[in-house]
Amino acid sequence: MKPNLNIILLTLIIGSINTACSGNPANNRNKNNNPVETRSRKVIFEDNFNQTTQIPDTTKWSLCTHYIGDPFISGSYDQAYVKDGKLILKGEKVKGVYKTGGIWTKNKFDFTYGKVEVSAKFISAQGSWPAIWLMPYEPNIYEKAEGEIDIMEQVNRESIVYQTLHTYYITTLKQISPMRQISAHYNVNEFNTYAVEWTPDNIIFSVNGKVTLTYPNLHLAHEKQMRQWPYNKPFYLIMNIYLGGSWPGEIRDNELPVSMEVDWVKVSQ
Repeated sequence: MKPNLNIILLTLIIGSINTACSGNPANNRNKNNNPVETRSRKVIFEDNFNQTTQIPDTTKWSLCTHYIGDPFISGSYDQAYVKDGKLILKGEKVKGVYKTGGIWTKNKFDFTYGKVEVSAKFISAQGSWPAIWLMPYEPNIYEKAEGEIDIMEQVNRESIVYQTLHTYYITTLKQISPMRQISAHYNVNEFNTYAVEWTPDNIIFSVNGKVTLTYPNLHLAHEKQMRQWPYNKPFYLIMNIYLGGSWPGEIRDNELPVSMEVDWVKVSQ
């Protein structure tokens, strides 16, 4: 049978279009030439802070208490408020007293497995310590044995952020492998996206879409004793700013106030 040249030509054109638009990872990149995630997700929590009132949405957030280990946490909306579509968490000295702001989703929203993304920027100083982190419902936050996921911590005027895990396996047993902490550069004085993807098998940190660290579940035979993977239960989200402490050290009053400004928060599964 004599081939139909028109049909052959049409087939070749369609094939070329399908190839160009296929799921080839090389074609799925954003403007910074980083791979773009294509798997469909369902958003289970989101706040863009687009509101007319200053108090963060009380159906989603509450003010942090001293439970987070910050002696200066004010428990006041004076240091945790919404302005111009952004959440402002402030660290300052008021009438000789240090006061810091923080909010959490404790008892309002928690989840097991998913991806957390937060767009934030800082006004930093010597002694400042903004943090975005996840904690489980356990009575002793200082032990950290039941798991802590630090999505982002930044201290003083450093141009890097830290992403860290805490467990009994890491903190008490002093196990250094797998690697449990990474530092990464961020765009100073700009909004950056800090994220963690949490699955039954891995915890994957990223900054601005670039993976910085992957921590695996080792599925240890003696997991009950080793407690390497306490990440199999609900965690809630905390965002706050500290002043002073053993890590950032001295607070320089003349550099205050400091703040963490949050543009949006999203949790998806």
